Amino acid sequence: MKKINFVIILLVIGITITGCEKITDTVIMTSDMPDTQPLTVMTYNVYVGSSAEPLLNVENIFQVPTEVAKMYDNVMASDFPSRALAIAKSIKEYHPHIIGLQEISLIRRQSPGDFIPDNPIMAEEVVLDYLKILMDALNTEGLNYQVAAQVENLDVEMPMISDTGLDDIRLTDYDVILTRNDVEISRQTNYTYENKLIIDMLGLDIKRGYAAVDATVSGTTYRIVNTHLEAYTEENRIQQTKELIQILADETLPTIMLGDFNTRAPDGNAYQLIQDADYFDLWQMDSSGNGNTCCQDDDILNEVSDLKVRIDQIFVRNFPTPSSVQTFTVGDKQEDKLLSGLWPSDHAGVVALISF
Repeated sequence: MKKINFVIILLVIGITITGCEKITDTVIMTSDMPDTQPLTVMTYNVYVGSSAEPLLNVENIFQVPTEVAKMYDNVMASDFPSRALAIAKSIKEYHPHIIGLQEISLIRRQSPGDFIPDNPIMAEEVVLDYLKILMDALNTEGLNYQVAAQVENLDVEMPMISDTGLDDIRLTDYDVILTRNDVEISRQTNYTYENKLIIDMLGLDIKRGYAAVDATVSGTTYRIVNTHLEAYTEENRIQQTKELIQILADETLPTIMLGDFNTRAPDGNAYQLIQDADYFDLWQMDSSGNGNTCCQDDDILNEVSDLKVRIDQIFVRNFPTPSSVQTFTVGDKQEDKLLSGLWPSDHAGVVALISF
């Protein structure tokens, strides 16, 4: 893709952090490795491995164990350990300074289950730890990344029909920021949006939030924010977007906000709210390719890529003027597919290379 001159200078306004951010200990990571490449950032929804829609739409509570079992089987069939290796290869190709990841899942099981209201004993036997699996895959590729910040979103346990009766399955969902070992980090925070989707039938609150960190690359410090907005209802997504914009309104550092926003570019309502708040979508800097990022089939076995909308985005605000920006999608080419026929994710990843 060709380089396009960046001709927009965004306004700078005063600094404060508002809302209910949780501030964790400062960590500084340094390396003697010289950094001559452009500032490179990536966002990637790695996909838990199954749609939750059939479960969320049950009309009878007695359907839940069957739907949970179907979802669990789908997740196992999606083979995240193999997909993580493919995702790690995409990361190695661009070696980004900063990566925002969504749907980083921790799946635990208890057999036999003891599911009763309020679950006094939660499942702890780890079946799949997506973060560990991906970090191991990055190490296999010779890459050195650290967890710079993370936010815990949903943490839910439900009963599942099994060969022996009923087991309990627990899903914990995270959004995570990774940084290279030559990136200095500080001011790690996470925040859970006050607005959340409530599924009355299941007694379930679907929490979402964001993780954020200050990252210093080549002497410049950026505020990095990674989020995954509500997928199932427009109303919740709009309210979460408003919370996010308000919390970051007084941030004066150059800000890079990335993630799966679940709002279609260029005319989604939440997308328009973000742009109206003086955030600039880096993909518009590129004139080739549509940038579509979602979605492959639920089983991620579709033969030809079926991405039709662009909902994974990288926005900037308060930003110094680059000389050029290049943007790419990854994981969406035929050569990216696994030998099993699986795509690396139901989303494409998005990479931005920003030169100064």
